[in-house]
Amino acid sequence: MLQDLPRDWFALFGLPVQFEIDQTALTQSFRELQTRYHPDRYAQASEQEKRLAMQITSLLNEAHSTLRQPRLRARYLLEQAGISFNDDRDTTSDTGFLMQQIEWREAIEEAEEAAEPLETLEQLMKGLNTELQSLEQSFARAWQTKTYLDAKTTLLKMRFYERLLEDAQSRLERLEDGL
Repeated sequence: MLQDLPRDWFALFGLPVQFEIDQTALTQSFRELQTRYHPDRYAQASEQEKRLAMQITSLLNEAHSTLRQPRLRARYLLEQAGISFNDDRDTTSDTGFLMQQIEWREAIEEAEEAAEPLETLEQLMKGLNTELQSLEQSFARAWQTKTYLDAKTTLLKMRFYERLLEDAQSRLERLEDGL
């Protein structure tokens, strides 16, 4: 059962190996596989088959979650291409980019004191999402041209924007809860 499944997550869901994916096709394929291998279907099966169904379900969930999220999908692609990561040490040394991150962080912190903090945070989040989408497009171009080190640098920058968005979202929720 488990040995019959492709090891490559794109092949698992019948998708081409590329950064831009059809989210609808991914979800449809995921649901079909979930239905086929759901542990409830193996309630009367042997203990080994039950364990395999659980393992497959876990694998499907991890694969779906990874391919659904652009940054995780980008990392998976690079890892499949042989690019390694050290999460403790890998970062960008682009000083202009890092200065921009400091400015974004300060703007998020100052937004809470603005006359309209919710609106200010929402506007900042729109700007951050725009920047993140631009980086995703840059990653796609680097991936297509097989400039993997550029793609890795772009991926590392994407994580900075995700953290900024998480911070802004957290502050927004805290302000909304205080209303």
